Amino acid sequence: MEVTIEMAASINGLIATEEGSEDFLSDRNYQIMLDFLKEQDCLVYGNTTFKNVISWGEDYINALKDITVIIFSKTKQTSNYKNVIYVDSIEEFKKVCKEKNLNKIFVSGGAHINTLFLENNLANRIIINYNPYLLTKGINLFGGNYLEKELQLEKVVKEEEGIVQIWYKVKEK
Repeated sequence: MEVTIEMAASINGLIATEEGSEDFLSDRNYQIMLDFLKEQDCLVYGNTTFKNVISWGEDYINALKDITVIIFSKTKQTSNYKNVIYVDSIEEFKKVCKEKNLNKIFVSGGAHINTLFLENNLANRIIINYNPYLLTKGINLFGGNYLEKELQLEKVVKEEEGIVQIWYKVKEK
């Protein structure tokens, strides 16, 4: 299984305001994600992130209709979308991936889901799209339990709209 974590953030690593708003992030970030998804088997979101995407409007959801979307949720749920599957644990996630032959996994938040994949040594790469915006308080790229991971810089890409994309390989211990 190959897992990439990709997130949009302020220059100091915040992915949302304290209230969960991502309005400060450029829409270009969503297009970058959609471009990445063309070569992936599935997209993974946390439940809160998915609810945010739904709130943006049907165009955003329709753009995902051709990819399997796996949502981590603490409570069992069913989906109104045929391509969306809810799971409540890493074990259930692995089972779904095996059943559906999903090998190229694209994780795009939130903070606790990003950390969950790192805690379970499932992430191979981290890509951060740093937006030209500064917040002093908000939600970090990673959250939850204490965690340390050594990363190796792979490349830096200057994107449109002042976005700087940093690619890291997660080093194995």
